[in-house]
Amino acid sequence: MVVKSEDGRKLRSFTFKQEDKSQDVQAVERRVLLETLAGQLPQDVIQFSSKLAMIKSNPDGKTLLELADGSKLLAKILISCDVIRSPIAKWMGFPEANYVGYYDFCGLASYSEGQPYGPRVNYIYGRGVHAGYVHVSPTKIYWFICFNSSSPGPK
Repeated sequence: MVVKSEDGRKLRSFTFKQEDKSQDVQAVERRVLLETLAGQLPQDVIQFSSKLAMIKSNPDGKTLLELADGSKLLAKILISCDVIRSPIAKWMGFPEANYVGYYDFCGLASYSEGQPYGPRVNYIYGRGVHAGYVHVSPTKIYWFICFNSSSPGPK
């Protein structure tokens, strides 16, 4: 990881393994993660892009899911890529989200000729703003910018 000031000065450079030998950072595109997981399971056991209406635990350790279309599923494993105000977040006991004073934007940049930044995390600090980019693949970078804001802005 390389941490820089807003004027580009390197403040710190380290690997996560140097900080804690048990830690490492690997960014993976959601599509690749889902395809990898799906590739290890029979085709008929996965249901993508389902709108969840209700979730509850059964005494046998399985999870009952009721979808918005009225269908019901009994799951041993549930993998969710949803947001903090979801039925799953509530079921897991996460508190209601509160605005904490900053706003962010993020995205995935694709470089057909190969991304020029190398396999590292880059983090830039500034006054009221921080930004960064993370190696995802030889041709892709995940990027973000986060800035202080007195209000959450439009939803």
